[in-house]
Amino acid sequence: MHVETTRLVIRSLEHRDAEPWLAMVNDANVTRFLPPGPHPTLETFQGALQKRHALEREHGYAMWAVDLKKTGAFIGQCGFHPTKPKGPEIELAYHFTTASWGHGYATEAAIAVLSRALGLAGVNRVFAVVFPENVGSLRVVEKAGMRFEGSATYYDIPNLSKYIAEREWWRPPAA
Repeated sequence: MHVETTRLVIRSLEHRDAEPWLAMVNDANVTRFLPPGPHPTLETFQGALQKRHALEREHGYAMWAVDLKKTGAFIGQCGFHPTKPKGPEIELAYHFTTASWGHGYATEAAIAVLSRALGLAGVNRVFAVVFPENVGSLRVVEKAGMRFEGSATYYDIPNLSKYIAEREWWRPPAA
């Protein structure tokens, strides 16, 4: 997988991403609006890498690394994963280093991966869930053209704001 936007390169996660990925997912500012999970380690990174590559081979989508085109620096991840608690749904997720916040990178990446999933990968519907108090993330899904569907419970967390994008009506927002 390799997609370029104006400022970003979105690509398959690689072994070289271990250190910056671990720094990002161990940052309390990054994880404060994420479901609780095991403490990320090099072992969990290796497991995530294998799962993502398998998902990409099987379905054409996964969570991908995001680099700045200008410097090649890893700044986050954006992509999809299947979520089973509510049925076979596909969830858009994104996480970025705090140094990259406020520059529109998450929105740019979200639009690029939605275009891929709802186009090339043949996905019909994607959802995203956001903590209502996570104003920055709410702005990302709204600017990416997703529509508010209502409150929902995922990962045993009630009252998350659920947004959707469907192949039938979603189009990349005008620049």
